[in-house]
This record gives sequence, structure tokens and C-alpha cells, in this order.
Amino acid sequence: PRNRRTFKKARRMSFMMPTGAARKNTTVIRKRLAHQMDEAWTEFQACTCCRDGSGVCTSNCSCVKNKNFCEKYCGCGPKCTNRFKGCRCTGQCRNRSCPCLAAGRECDPDLCRNCNAMCEGCAPPESECHNMRLRLRQHKRVVMGQSIVAGWGAFLHDGAKKGDFIGEYTGDLITQDEADRRGRIYDKINNSYLFNLNQEWVLDARHRGNKLRFANHSSDPNCKARILMVDGDHRVAIFAAKHIAPGDELFYDYRYQQEQAPVWAQGRD
Repeated sequence: PRNRRTFKKARRMSFMMPTGAARKNTTVIRKRLAHQMDEAWTEFQACTCCRDGSGVCTSNCSCVKNKNFCEKYCGCGPKCTNRFKGCRCTGQCRNRSCPCLAAGRECDPDLCRNCNAMCEGCAPPESECHNMRLRLRQHKRVVMGQSIVAGWGAFLHDGAKKGDFIGEYTGDLITQDEADRRGRIYDKINNSYLFNLNQEWVLDARHRGNKLRFANHSSDPNCKARILMVDGDHRVAIFAAKHIAPGDELFYDYRYQQEQAPVWAQGRD
């Protein structure tokens, strides 16, 4: 990604999708394991490279070149070795032993054999999939209040345990070029809500974001952000990084450089 100084200064946040081991050592998996921590992912675009009727993608597939798995929207068939197969978890998809979670994506009820019952509301107790929170909008209640740091802040109404899904960071979906233009303006007023989504797109929560945009910076945050793939789209999920008591203010790590952070951020440890 184009990590410009202006956006580090203007709280433009960027978080990578986690990767993990999978059952088959495909080309895409090897590429994803070699992915750099500060490198944004490429937007998924369904491939159309199997017009020969074989249904199997090769190294020339646009998904393979972009380090993406083929999805159910692609032109290839179910025999494609690059097609993501979903999970067969018998637990609750809570950790990276779930192939979906390890690949930085939510479970898909169309692919994940034991997770579709969650969408239908008929999952037996203690067997509910915990990796479909974005899809099902199972977020916590977040409220606004006067921050103990600067300006407005975001506060958790009912508390959360470590790893709980807090909510989704939302906003206008804009191009990187438009983010560059807006970022120069936001730098001058020291107020920005830009969040790198992938190499092509940025979220700007200034006008159409939710209350999570008011979470302030901390070098010891109680929240963390993850970019997850949901139905072919990258989305930003906010999780509790530690136990959060009811009424506690929410904080992210904006990844400021020390010389570029505002005064209030330098003083927050």
C-alpha cells in the first residue's frame, strides 16, 4: 500500500488480514503466508478464466495473481484447487483451527457445513458458530460520551470479554486517490477517520460512519481491528483485545509515528 506520511498523521488506520495454515499447500496459500505485515490486500474480483470448460484455474488466474482464493462467484468449478472450500468445524469456530478464521474471513453458510444452522436459528446450544458476527450483525451496544482523552469518545454499554465482537467500522467507500485528496484536508484540521480497507479502497467514516469512529488512540488499546472477507468483500471488524467493563471507553492503536502523533496521543499510554 502507499503509506504516505499524511495519512499516518491523519489517523489513517490499516490492519492486515491474518493468514494461517490450510490443508493444501496451494500457490495462493504460499503467497499469502509470504504476505508482508504492512502490505494491504488486493480487492477480490471474480475470475472468468475457465471458459475452456475445465473448471480448474491455473497460475494465470487473476485470483491466484492477487493472492486471493477463488470464490463461489468465480467462473471456475468446484474442482478448482484454488477454490475456498469453507470449514467443517465441529466446534464453534473460535480459533485459528477453523480454516475460515485462519484465512481472514467469516464462515459462509453456503460453504461451511456445520455453520448454516446458525443463520437458520436452529443451532444446538454450545454449537453456534462464532465466526459470522459481521454477517449476522451481532454487535455490542456502543454509546457516545465525553472522552477522557480528547473530544468525543466511544463507550461500551454492557461490557465485553476478550475476543468478543464489538461492531463494524463503517463509512464511505472511496478510492485511494480520493483518500489522498481528503487526507490532505483532514491533516490541516487534525481530524480524520480514514481507514485503509485494501489496495483499492479506503473507508471514510467522517460523514457516514457509526459511533465506533469516535474511539480514540491508545498505545495500550482495549480493542483491535481485523479486516475480514465476507461474501467477497473486505469489511472491518472491531474486537475486544482484553476484558472491557461496562461503561469503559474504547481505544484503538492508530499506529501513529511518534513525531507525527498529536499531543494528546503522545500523552496516552
